[in-house]
Amino acid sequence: MGGEFRFGFEEGGEEDQRARPSPEPEPQQDVLIGRDPDGVVTVAVNDLAEVQSVTIAGQWRQSVDPRALGSAVTQAANAASVQALAKQVERPAEPTPAQPPPTPSLERITPEQALRLMDAVSADLARFTQRMTEVVDRPLTLESRGGHVRGTIHRGQVLNLEVDSAWTHSARVTEMQQEFLEVLRNLRARSVPADLAQGPESAAITELTALVSDPNTLLRRVGLLP
Repeated sequence: MGGEFRFGFEEGGEEDQRARPSPEPEPQQDVLIGRDPDGVVTVAVNDLAEVQSVTIAGQWRQSVDPRALGSAVTQAANAASVQALAKQVERPAEPTPAQPPPTPSLERITPEQALRLMDAVSADLARFTQRMTEVVDRPLTLESRGGHVRGTIHRGQVLNLEVDSAWTHSARVTEMQQEFLEVLRNLRARSVPADLAQGPESAAITELTALVSDPNTLLRRVGLLP
């Protein structure tokens, strides 16, 4: 056949000659590493102490009794968390973006209404404090979906990780890593519920915040300014 047939994508087709935009770089987070004393288990966390990975050495059985594997993971996880905490303490606090204050009402309020508002805020804060105390002071225990790993956390510290030692004799390292990772992540995420992590919130607290955000409006509402 006469002539030479060329595919469009060979030797850099026209599409390949065009400049392609570089992908946006993803924000980098510090990865902090914790290990057990025998160096068998490595746990990686970010600077917020969120667990990123659990790595178990391939020949771990030569150094650690299967019944003690959970203890080794516990030690590695807590060592990594301590580093994350130290990192947070060292880092200067980032300025919080300014949020527009709630728009205060211009309706007059009587001293009795102001006292009732203060009582409502005090009650809401007391309920929040009580619930936070109950959550923080109560150990949380969770189990992996596979049922082979169970962990307990208290005040941000992993107390123990129990593992089915019979399962560790036959399970693949990747399977064990996955179940440990699942439990550690869930313990961290559920030790303080998201609604508590955001701080106290209620209608009374919002109204009081709106009042104190503008002293002049507050004085007008209580009748001390025209």
